[in-house]
Amino acid sequence: MTSHVPFLAVRPDAQYSSEVTTRDFADTNGIIDMETVRDTPAQAARALSASRVPAVVKFPLLVLLTFSLSSLLYSLVADFTGPELASVSRDLSAGWHIAVMVGWKLVELGIAWYMRFDYSDLAWLTLLSNVPHYFLLNTFYGIDYLAALVPLFIDVSTIAIPFALLRGMNRARDTSAPKTVNQAVAQDTGIQWVTGLLGASLYALVVYGSFYTWLPQYMVVHFDGLRSVQKAHDTTQFLLLAILGPVGYATTQFIFLPAIGSAANPGLTDPKLKPEKVPFNPETATFSETLAWNLGFSEAGFSRRAEILAKRTFILAASAFINTFVRAYVTIEGTEIVGAIGWASIWSLAAGVTGLAFSWVGDE
Repeated sequence: MTSHVPFLAVRPDAQYSSEVTTRDFADTNGIIDMETVRDTPAQAARALSASRVPAVVKFPLLVLLTFSLSSLLYSLVADFTGPELASVSRDLSAGWHIAVMVGWKLVELGIAWYMRFDYSDLAWLTLLSNVPHYFLLNTFYGIDYLAALVPLFIDVSTIAIPFALLRGMNRARDTSAPKTVNQAVAQDTGIQWVTGLLGASLYALVVYGSFYTWLPQYMVVHFDGLRSVQKAHDTTQFLLLAILGPVGYATTQFIFLPAIGSAANPGLTDPKLKPEKVPFNPETATFSETLAWNLGFSEAGFSRRAEILAKRTFILAASAFINTFVRAYVTIEGTEIVGAIGWASIWSLAAGVTGLAFSWVGDE
């Protein structure tokens, strides 16, 4: 069965376009490396610049650039955002506080580098992982919107810029290179906005449901320095949908677009390129194919699209949980471990639900 997505295309007849050829898959087994195919001058210049840096020093340089840029930008805005954030922050002079924050940042960078994410991947993932922290500060601690948005922008840019300098663009987002049918669909602006609205709606549903059931009382009990829960009580589902609109769009960019637009996922629109599914054979099936068959996901195991969806959904859910927990417990005065776990779980659940919804859209 093919994806639901091609039927959303502005030009559905394009799925039979003769522009789809096998030349992108001839020498790569259907997988094109992220640092290949640069057709625009800007992409070519960035690739040339990155290629001049020895591979052995790229990651240490990435870490150095990230921490240096973060330190510089935070020092520049300290007079503006510092007083408000300091009013709710723990004293981070203890060695374990610093070790946890620095250690988690190194883990983030290491995983992102190992997973071969590009700067766009990291920008969206960082946004999705840090929004819960600043949403908490704004909603329950009265931190001004601008005082929350400025450090959020710094968090995103200080990890995206170094990756932009040292890592090329993911093939799924390369609008200048020849496209498979699924890449054309994934890069369609209308489809991205529709799936983004779906993602925002699911995030808003999870957060709104928590606000109007168990969360306010839970926050009062487990966040000792909490200032007010009135804003949570006054929040409507439509206001949440508007606030979380960028979050929904970010989930589309991090989960949906790479899965649908991967060069290894031409789909069944042209089975000659790389058929996604074959009849299930228990005698020759791999462990993953057998697992998928028994769980009812597919007649022939997990497709490449399903693998990317699952991996990215897991990474987002795990990153959102760990980052939200670490920042809530380590940096906010009066936060209990149980409180940080509860708050982080909301956003991890929202990420998981959104990934499942995108799986349905992709017909996995």
